[in-house]
Order: sequence, then structure tokens, then C-alpha cells
Amino acid sequence: MKLTTARTPNGLDLTYHQIPPGERLALSARPEQETALILLSGRLTTALPNGDYTVERTDPFTAPAAGWHIPPGRKATATAGPHGAEVVEVHSPITATPPEAKNATAITAPEREVRGSGSFERHVTTLLQPPQTSGLLLGETLALDGRWSTYPPHRHQHSNPPAETALQESFAFRVRPSSGFGVLLTYDESVHDAHSTVITDTSLATVPSGYHTIAAAAGHDLYYLWAAHGEADTHLAMHTDPAHAWLLDS
Repeated sequence: MKLTTARTPNGLDLTYHQIPPGERLALSARPEQETALILLSGRLTTALPNGDYTVERTDPFTAPAAGWHIPPGRKATATAGPHGAEVVEVHSPITATPPEAKNATAITAPEREVRGSGSFERHVTTLLQPPQTSGLLLGETLALDGRWSTYPPHRHQHSNPPAETALQESFAFRVRPSSGFGVLLTYDESVHDAHSTVITDTSLATVPSGYHTIAAAAGHDLYYLWAAHGEADTHLAMHTDPAHAWLLDS
């Protein structure tokens, strides 16, 4: 079973799994954390209190999301289908408010929402947020044909609601065609001081703080699962870099 893991300083874990056909993945949310499992491709069967639940997904670019949310202290077992399964497992510390769900529940994806326009148009699906969860925010973004995403650059670093909330974030990426790439830019004050990270198919990344933005290479589609968690804040309020905020009015 192939896996890679990314972890933020505040304890948000994101693990990418390639599960061989027929193999099982044991999931356990400790009393201090909640878990989500998102299927990217293949077939997966999970045993829930009300029976087995099977989902299939051709790929994250053309098929809607499917998965499960597992509240603190609960367990589940996921079994890959005859062609295996590609999944992302997320663990998030709980906040003072327990999640609404008491047992493992299936995640059903709403319609994708179009955000931005032109060269920074993207399609966003929010899968989980409080009160369904204790504090975990989870969703998917699709940027087609070389478009920018998470754009204009924004941050969610300081707890100053309603203007801005403090959340750390992790990403799991897919690129189509898989030989392509993208770029993640992060910076504290000015884009002139930005740090760049090359995104490849199935790579992971974290953004604990600062402004960030993502771009797909020309001729390529970019998908990413995003997970966010704050130690006190439980909703997303973004602060756009003032130098680029004019784009929101264009």
C-alpha cells in the first residue's frame, strides 16, 4: 500500500493512499480527533452502523466526490474494489464544540460552485464544515487548462473575525495529464519574496500561514483536495492581498 503524509503544525494530518485490490484500510478517530476519507478514484466499500456502503469514482476531474466522515472515537474499515482505490485520509483535532454527527456518515457532494472568472475561474465543492464537523473544513477545487486558483492571493492567518480567521491548510493534488505540473506560491508580505513549490500528480503540500495562490501549467487541469483547521476559529474568512484585491472587482 503506497502512502504519503503531510502535517501542519496545529495537527492537521493528510495522507494519500493507493490501496491494492481487496486490501483494507483501518480507520480510527481517536477521542481528540475526527477523520474524513475521500475517494479519488476506484471503488471503496466501508462498513457503517447501518450497513455496508460502496462508492465508485472514475477520477476527481469528471466524477463527484464521495467519502465518509468519522467523528471522534469511532472506527471504520474501508476495502478497495477489484481495481484498487486511491483515497485521501484526513485527521483533524477537535475543537471545544463536538461534531453534529455521532456515527460515521457518508459524504455526498453538492454541485460544484464556479468562483472567479477568466484565467482564474475554478470550480469549488465544499464537502464538510461545522456543525457537521468539530472544526474541520474540507473541499475540492478544480482549475482547468492552465488557470490560476486560490486567486487573488489570500491568507487566513490571524484570528480577527469576521474579517479574517486563523486556519492552517493542507492540499492533495492531481494533475491531468499526469506528466504535467503546477505551482504553489506562498509569501508573508510581498509576492517579491514568494517561495515556490512545484506541484506534481499525487503530491501533497501544507500552508501553515501567509498568502498563497496556485496555478496549473498551460494545457493541464489541476485538482486538489483542501483541508483546513484552526485552533480556535471554525469558519473560513480570507484576507486578500491588498496589492491584488482589485481583481475581485474586475
